[in-house]
Amino acid sequence: MILKDIISRKTINDELFLLKTNIKSLILSWRITRIPYLLSIILVYFSYIAMPGLTFNSLPEYEESVVSLIGYANLGISLLIFSVLAIRRILDVNQKWISGFVIVAGIYTLYTNYLNYSPPILAVSYTEDSLITSMSVNLNIWVVGLLILSLFPSNECDNDYGLSNCIEKVGSNLIRIEFGGFEQFLDEFSLYKIVPIFKKVLSLDLFNWRGRISRGELVYYYMVYQIMVLLLVILIYSIGTILSKISLEHIFLIFIVSIFLIWCFIYVLRVLIQRLHDSYSSAFWVFGLFIPYVNVYVIYLLLVKGSWQYIESSK
Repeated sequence: MILKDIISRKTINDELFLLKTNIKSLILSWRITRIPYLLSIILVYFSYIAMPGLTFNSLPEYEESVVSLIGYANLGISLLIFSVLAIRRILDVNQKWISGFVIVAGIYTLYTNYLNYSPPILAVSYTEDSLITSMSVNLNIWVVGLLILSLFPSNECDNDYGLSNCIEKVGSNLIRIEFGGFEQFLDEFSLYKIVPIFKKVLSLDLFNWRGRISRGELVYYYMVYQIMVLLLVILIYSIGTILSKISLEHIFLIFIVSIFLIWCFIYVLRVLIQRLHDSYSSAFWVFGLFIPYVNVYVIYLLLVKGSWQYIESSK
């Protein structure tokens, strides 16, 4: 595996094609099954609470008008994502009457927030160690109404809004996204599986991002990362002990830490890309981790979305 194989034009074109396929699937398939819907609602809810604070922490300075803008943007984007998820869940169940739970919860949320709302929409406060943000619009009741939709089973038949049972169409082929398998992972769990992973980390195979990593296998890769950190600590301690009287000690430590950080960056990037491939997603979604709200979807792809497999179909 050499550098030109990793960043070749064919590899980039393959990832771009996969990215276009992912976006097309999002646009064309308007169905979402119970487990991914439930976890998506939870992710978006926590992003509604945490995203303003994360945004302000990345800004060097800001004015009061920026605080208000971020607050309204956070509310609007979150409501839009919640609404899209609810519509997709209703279309998957194919029973329009269940939308009543969302409507009732939405009316109650609107009514209580109208009575209790007091500007500003987003409050920012500081402690000695951190920045704290608080949205004045409480969406808890509406989120409860959204969560109720996860109790209804999917309609097993295909309809005008997409294919059934986590099946996606990719060109002329069909793939199934498996969201289960955790019990199988526990049954097959073994610490011996970290050995081949660690061997790859110490070889040029570290630069090979082809292949797949399932959600369960992330546990092994996390263990390997902890071993890497432990080795760094031991190495730094050893250098500090052996070279304590040498003036080049500080330069040595900076060099070792720099090499380790580069090593970890490549390792983490490889794991992220292979996990994205396992969920039939493009490696370019990694850049979405740096974009507010898009990073919530990327986290869904990395930690929630299951592994894909081709299925036989006459369609």
